[in-house]
Amino acid sequence: MLIELALRNLARTKVRSTLAIIGIIIGVMAISSIGIFGESLKAVILENFKDVANEVIITPNYVHGYTSIDARTVKKIESIPFAELVIPVKSESALVECKEKKTYATVYGMDVRKTKELFELEKGTYKGCLVGSKIAEFFKLRVGSRITIAGREFRVSGIIKEGARFDINPNYAVILPLRDFDRIFSEEYSMIIVKVESIDKIEAFKEAVNKIVNRKESKVSVFEMKIIIERIKRVFEKVTLFLMAIAGVSLLVAGISILNIMLMSTIERTKEIGLMRAIGAYRETILKLFLTEALILGLIGSVVGGALSLLGGYSIDMLILKTAKYAFTPSSILYVLIGITFGILTALISAMYPAWKASKLEPIEALRYE
Repeated sequence: MLIELALRNLARTKVRSTLAIIGIIIGVMAISSIGIFGESLKAVILENFKDVANEVIITPNYVHGYTSIDARTVKKIESIPFAELVIPVKSESALVECKEKKTYATVYGMDVRKTKELFELEKGTYKGCLVGSKIAEFFKLRVGSRITIAGREFRVSGIIKEGARFDINPNYAVILPLRDFDRIFSEEYSMIIVKVESIDKIEAFKEAVNKIVNRKESKVSVFEMKIIIERIKRVFEKVTLFLMAIAGVSLLVAGISILNIMLMSTIERTKEIGLMRAIGAYRETILKLFLTEALILGLIGSVVGGALSLLGGYSIDMLILKTAKYAFTPSSILYVLIGITFGILTALISAMYPAWKASKLEPIEALRYE
């Protein structure tokens, strides 16, 4: 009965009801679409780091006066059972020259057989000197070009594909085999990159390092790459919530529109409400009637807005990220449900005061209203 009356009353004010529904649709679309885009952006960025989630970076403990890692320590770390792959790395800043150009770059020395586990090549092979894409662009290098590093000449065997890492920036790196690196520099190891068997074994690996290497004195520090990934997740979650809050302003406008519609409806239907009260309608019935009308507006607007937000999220992903592979994930559906929930709650909260005001009308005074 209440639903029939509510639908009849909304049909009497089609234009106002339609405008209120459109406001809710826009609000729900804005919240849900931004939520979907934020989740997609986070997933795309984290995908670039999924291969380093089980990596651990071991560096000298500078706090205790250690500035390098010796070969003996490397051997100990290689003996730890949880270490699937151990890549000791040497590094030094050096002058790099080619023809008339020169620049300073970080030169790394490592086992070339293991570099393929860290970097993907755009061109060439892993057998000799590797250069980052930005270095290659600066010097206009190609495979076979010759460059001079700290006074010694090397032939470029490969160009590293553009990418991102937290330990080594592949775009500006120059990588030499350990044999060639040791001919120029007499440095010990600056860090050790360790791929642990799985993320679950990282804590066990850290404990083993402390027991085997840092037993007497804290020589090295262990840094988990997954910590950075978790921080990235938290940052993106906060950014997404902030953007959704901004988008929520449109729902606030829709709520004010519903508030206005209900207040006007209360004034226009004063006599009708008085008649209903006079023939025995309870205050609660009047209250429920107005809230039912708001609920219908909220449901229609929120469901339509939620459905359209999937299209909106897909469009934003394709426009900005050039991919929509994360637009229809369970997390996307969650943001749609959040948008629908907020849309319905906005409609109900906005209708509470008009509904309360209508329920408080006295029958005799309402019937006398002109």
